[in-house]
Amino acid sequence: MGALLNQKYEKLFSLLDINGDGVIAEDDFELMANRVLAAANEERTAKGQKYADAMMNYWRALRETADVDGDGRIDQEEFRQALGRVSVNFDTLVGPLYQAGFQLADRDDDGLVGKQEFVTVLAAIGVPATEAGATFDGLTEQSGQLSKERFMTASAQYYRNEDPADNASHLLFGAL
Repeated sequence: MGALLNQKYEKLFSLLDINGDGVIAEDDFELMANRVLAAANEERTAKGQKYADAMMNYWRALRETADVDGDGRIDQEEFRQALGRVSVNFDTLVGPLYQAGFQLADRDDDGLVGKQEFVTVLAAIGVPATEAGATFDGLTEQSGQLSKERFMTASAQYYRNEDPADNASHLLFGAL
């Protein structure tokens, strides 16, 4: 694994460690889901529950892959090593969370997300609003809307791509 992927994985770990205790655990994922749902003004109705369930499925996939000592917590090194394995199965293990997050931001269910909705969700997970806005601008085309397809491609590339020329996906969760 190269330096760029390591940087991205460190960034993602820092966002997932909601309580800042240096490890990620189930409670971090529960806190994250609740924080994002609150920011999106979404109850645990169908759309909100789908997001919360996807967040917990992501946690379970990480725990099964990374929690070598079985203590229910994943430190940064366990996380880094596991993400390489989990990202191979992005479409089934990680992708559903990103799809549910996109659908949460897609308030009118038209398959497109505007800048404010995108920034709201990313800010809720800990990305500074200015960085989330810059990410949105890098991902969108002339329409000023982000398509689900473009978002999912960038999300998968965040986990896999080490080409430094692809800034939009590298900066998905803000500056590295």
